[in-house]
Amino acid sequence: MHIPAINNQYTVSLLGSKSVRNNTPATESQTATTNPQTKFPHDFHYGAKINFCGFYDERRTVPDIEYEEYTSMSESSKARMRKRYANFDKTMNKSEMFDKSTARMPLKSERNMDEFIKTASIYKKYKDQPIICLGRSPKWFLDTAKWMKDGIPSYKFVAFSKYWYRPDPIEGVKKIQSMTPNDKEVTAFRKYLDSVKADPQTIVDDYKKTGKKTVITDYISTGKGVSSFLDLMANYADDKGILEDFTKSIQIVGIGSMDYLESFYHEDEEISEPSVKMPEKLQKYNKNIKQEFYNMDYDMFSEILLNQNTNECRSTYYPHEAWTVYKPNKLKTGQYKDMKKIKMLLDAMDGKKKMVASYTPAMGDLRNLLNFRILDGLDKRGLLEKAVK
Repeated sequence: MHIPAINNQYTVSLLGSKSVRNNTPATESQTATTNPQTKFPHDFHYGAKINFCGFYDERRTVPDIEYEEYTSMSESSKARMRKRYANFDKTMNKSEMFDKSTARMPLKSERNMDEFIKTASIYKKYKDQPIICLGRSPKWFLDTAKWMKDGIPSYKFVAFSKYWYRPDPIEGVKKIQSMTPNDKEVTAFRKYLDSVKADPQTIVDDYKKTGKKTVITDYISTGKGVSSFLDLMANYADDKGILEDFTKSIQIVGIGSMDYLESFYHEDEEISEPSVKMPEKLQKYNKNIKQEFYNMDYDMFSEILLNQNTNECRSTYYPHEAWTVYKPNKLKTGQYKDMKKIKMLLDAMDGKKKMVASYTPAMGDLRNLLNFRILDGLDKRGLLEKAVK
């Protein structure tokens, strides 16, 4: 497999997809003249001095936009950004997008924005509990819940990809031994869990101290991904001698689309609500682990979760083959320049799935425009937590 060289026009990400080259020269509409000292477009101004330390590629035309940046914008700056958002479908370089066929901005309709906020608001119910965002799917909603009035104070992100359980009509789920991580990979992932304070011991200690269970949340269809994660956690807790305490310290909150499931099982008279089937070590403690599932609107679901271009966390694709190679909490937007480690990862994957690609300027622009759209949508509805002056 060819591994592209890194230069000032190319950065490497670790993705869960095919290999993509991104050394095509930017078109005139995508090229921004930048001030070399500030590293963001020279004609873009906010109402306050902000350091856009994440503006890593001069071809990007939208700087990083988080809560602090949005609340510092002047009204004229917001108006300009709304135009950028509205016209981005026409100006984006689709060759840089993950999926050209769905290369369009989500949440353009106010109806879908309302549905998005409705789903994000679910997490306000758990604002007094620790929350673990398992994988990439719930992240847009959790960030939005963090920006809302009376919203969640924060959450922990845990990168986790792939699975080694599959649905089984008799057993509920069945472990595929050939797909499980090896001992070295498990040891590496446990160290990662410890580093982000999402390990079983921390979860149990938090519960004993506060009486608040840790919410583990993910997009759930079959539940096989969460089953695999819980298998890892149960084994870790068992090794610590705290397995039963661990089961009393967690609950599962799933989000998904029943309409989407019905498209797969359209011949069935009734579709049951998705749930997580417990791995072997947790089955006798099943009653300890409360599960809740929240259905979301299909149109909004397809824009945010089915449209792969919206995935701001592609670099957190974290299959067990990668656990001994890199730490996802150090990648942020996915820039990774250690080519020796990337080669190690490719060798470890052994052709199962290509993981080298570019987190392109167009992908960065889409991510930040969508952040702006969500923040602006909350603000217009009077739902945005106001910054303390």
